[in-house]
Amino acid sequence: MGTFSDLFRYAVIAVAALSLAGCVTAAVGPEHPGTKVTFKSPDPEKWTGTRVYGERRSIFRCKPLACPENSIVSIRTAASPTRSPDPVALQKFAEADAQRQMAQTEQASTEAVGRLRDLMLVSSRIVKLKEFPAVHWEYKATGSNDKPVYFVRDMVFAGNTMIDVISTSLGVEVARRNSADFVGVMEIEDFAPPARQ
Repeated sequence: MGTFSDLFRYAVIAVAALSLAGCVTAAVGPEHPGTKVTFKSPDPEKWTGTRVYGERRSIFRCKPLACPENSIVSIRTAASPTRSPDPVALQKFAEADAQRQMAQTEQASTEAVGRLRDLMLVSSRIVKLKEFPAVHWEYKATGSNDKPVYFVRDMVFAGNTMIDVISTSLGVEVARRNSADFVGVMEIEDFAPPARQ
């Protein structure tokens, strides 16, 4: 019965899914400083996406039998606190803010995969993604069916925009690969304001 209801739910999502070109901001260029972020599914045959009403967030779900494990990727954009994060400050943020970010990850993931318990941070590091500084966190939790659930979260600081990518799967390598695939097809155009004279 559970498999049928899951397939039915996925079918409804597929029918209602939007053909997403991602979060596109206003035109940017040398005369219009700013950051334009475009994200989409790396493989429309494999993923269906929906835009969360009233938010700058989209949720992509892997279609039944299209991924080795059930998988969901959430992408949210928000204003970045600074155009150029200091590397030392970013490292401190990655370590000191890990618990608060873990709570946010849990909250965002609960609506996607159900109730979780024993959520723990597995790793935290600073990386470069799409030539921008980013924080990479990996978490592990226990799902409602007592199976492990893995989260790979990348927070990219791209110009004046912060891009938050959370990949959730029952397999850690699948979660990592899905995150890399979505970040890989993401397009970022960034134009800094002119230097003050």
